[in-house]
Amino acid sequence: MYAPRTIFILFLVLLSSLLTATDQTLCDSLKTEIERDIADSIRMRLLLDLAEVVGASDTLASFTYLEQAKQVAEQLDDIRALGRYYKIAGRVYARSGSYEEALLFYDRALAYFHESEDHLNFFITIKQKGNVYLFRSDYTQAMNLYQTALNYFKRNNMDMGVSHCLNNMGIIYKNRGEYVEALSVYQESVLYLDSSVHAYDIAQTYINMGNVFVHLGTYDRGLEYFTRALEIAEGDNFQGIIALCLSNSGVVQNKIGKYDAALDLYQEALNVSTSLNDPILLSNCLINIGTNYASMGMLEKGLDFVRRGMKIKVELEDERTISNCYIHLADIYIQMGETDEAISLYNNAIPVKKELGDLDGLVRCYLGLGTIAMERDRYGEAERMANQALEIAEDIRTMEYLTEVYQLKKELASIQGNYWLAYEYAVQYHNYKDSLREEATSMAAMEMEFRNRSRELQQENDNLRFQSNLDRLMARKRTFVFHSTLVIVSLLALGLMLVLYHMRRHRSAKLKLEEKNLVITRQNLKLDQLNKTKDRMMSIIAHDLRGTIGNQLTAVEVLNRIEGDNKVEIDRHRLLGNLKNSASYSLELLENLLHWSRLEGGESNYHPEEVKLNTLVSNCLSLYDENVKKKDIRITKEIDGTILCVADRIMMETVYRNLISNAIKFSKPGGTITIGLKKIDGMVHFRIADQGIGMSVEQIRKVEQNKGGSRRGTANEKGAGMGLTLVREFTHLHNGKLTITSDTDKGSTFEVAIPCIN
Repeated sequence: MYAPRTIFILFLVLLSSLLTATDQTLCDSLKTEIERDIADSIRMRLLLDLAEVVGASDTLASFTYLEQAKQVAEQLDDIRALGRYYKIAGRVYARSGSYEEALLFYDRALAYFHESEDHLNFFITIKQKGNVYLFRSDYTQAMNLYQTALNYFKRNNMDMGVSHCLNNMGIIYKNRGEYVEALSVYQESVLYLDSSVHAYDIAQTYINMGNVFVHLGTYDRGLEYFTRALEIAEGDNFQGIIALCLSNSGVVQNKIGKYDAALDLYQEALNVSTSLNDPILLSNCLINIGTNYASMGMLEKGLDFVRRGMKIKVELEDERTISNCYIHLADIYIQMGETDEAISLYNNAIPVKKELGDLDGLVRCYLGLGTIAMERDRYGEAERMANQALEIAEDIRTMEYLTEVYQLKKELASIQGNYWLAYEYAVQYHNYKDSLREEATSMAAMEMEFRNRSRELQQENDNLRFQSNLDRLMARKRTFVFHSTLVIVSLLALGLMLVLYHMRRHRSAKLKLEEKNLVITRQNLKLDQLNKTKDRMMSIIAHDLRGTIGNQLTAVEVLNRIEGDNKVEIDRHRLLGNLKNSASYSLELLENLLHWSRLEGGESNYHPEEVKLNTLVSNCLSLYDENVKKKDIRITKEIDGTILCVADRIMMETVYRNLISNAIKFSKPGGTITIGLKKIDGMVHFRIADQGIGMSVEQIRKVEQNKGGSRRGTANEKGAGMGLTLVREFTHLHNGKLTITSDTDKGSTFEVAIPCIN
């Protein structure tokens, strides 16, 4: 039988069942076209088409075509094609159960589609990424992604996309045990579809609705929906849907004990799957036939068919269904009395189910192991297995499993003579069994409500169609009158237009001349501004670098002169320290000049990435260790551990470096500098406070207006006068805020706050 979480996989692989003779012809046609002498861009598109067509049936061939297409796409730098490459590859990985690789490829596809502004493929990939999370039973992530895609499809009136998202959301609701919500979204998905255009999707939705009723034990309603889907599929020759309807109908017949009828339906589904040459549907049919034979008491035959189906699943590397086969085989071995073999198979299935997040399968394993332990009088082990099954069943809120668990716990308590506890478990058993019936009744009532709503919507559509026809007739009459009037007015206006033509032509020439003069004027102003910028840069370089390089040359000359002369007494350490400080200042000046010139030229070079800001602050502080020691300054750090933020590393390093440098420069010897870094409400706050010479109100105003000049520090340190300008501009590029508070002779506090994205 199908486990509830495997139903969704069957719907996705139905596309593979459509690989009929027509699709084979399409593959052959694509291969022929690719071998022709065609442009690389066309060959790349055909390779992607071919990879997508064969992806469900031949994974190796699909990846071969994908790699060929990727090479061409990279040569052509076609980012949209690269996005499609990663999307198709992600889907192939998802079908083969390689979910981590699928998510990685989908994320890369999303990046390329975002860059190329391919919104449709972006949101289709969002939906397919949700499918992977659904496979892994991560329902919260899957639901969020489906809702995102659903909103886009609704905004753009894309009915097929809306229907697919709603169907997948219905599967999540069903697996959570929220059956009314599941049936509700299934019904809503049908309302978006046209019966003639979207017959295939309507049939899939009916299968989903039938599965809900089967899951609840309302088998007649399940058969009703499977029959509806089968009628649609036979009318449009959807062979894959036909096979699935027959197989699901066989499941219902099996559950109600009509094993001969179930066997006939399974055999019909097997014949259709064989004609399609679809290994997935074929293996599922073999497994169902095997479990049905086991139900009929033909255990050896049941084992044979399940093993045949499992062999195909092993070739397909379908770990989920392989583990299901372990459970089916274990169930059969229990009937044969070979409980040791059954225990081994359950234990083989459990780690796979845990890895895949298949909670349904885990419950079945624990129930089977608990039943065997009870039969072997190992009541403690049986109780432990029952409790594990109960915990998972309560998480997924599957009342069918809750009923089975309390039945097992009731029997255990009764065997051990704990009749009061057995009575309590019996009450729970009957409560959940009654809840199944109430849930089915509630859904049936809700379904009738939706049917009435559908009829009302249909009536409204008919009325709107009739009104639309009347409006079209009136519009035609109005159009005729309008066109007649337009012809008359046009003839009258033509004469006036001929008169105005020469006037407008003269005026146009005059305007063009004025526009050219305006462009020339703007270019002159821009050139003048650039010249001023150049002059300012040259002035700064000549003034500041001359002094620092002169100091360096003097120090080098002194060292060179006294080298080898032991008689000369000189403090080499101090001389080298001065040389290092001078070189550091020169480097700092050049870096600030580089950033400042780019800002003046309109080149922000903003490149955000994930940065550890606490490490950045520490690195900046280490640059000024000598200056701090020289002034005997005490540094106090108030940093809240590791703080990650998406920001431009170079810009933030420039901001922190300039603020730290200024604090040291204007601090008095023996003073204290306090540095704080913390994250509050999504904002990262960097705060540095000194006890130095401070700033006047006028000086603060100049800084805020980017008019600040340079001042010498407390140790006569020089500055270029552009550090705070860079701090302000780089903070602005991060959508942040610079706050300055200062008192003359008491010190200054600078705080930079930027929004943080972890």
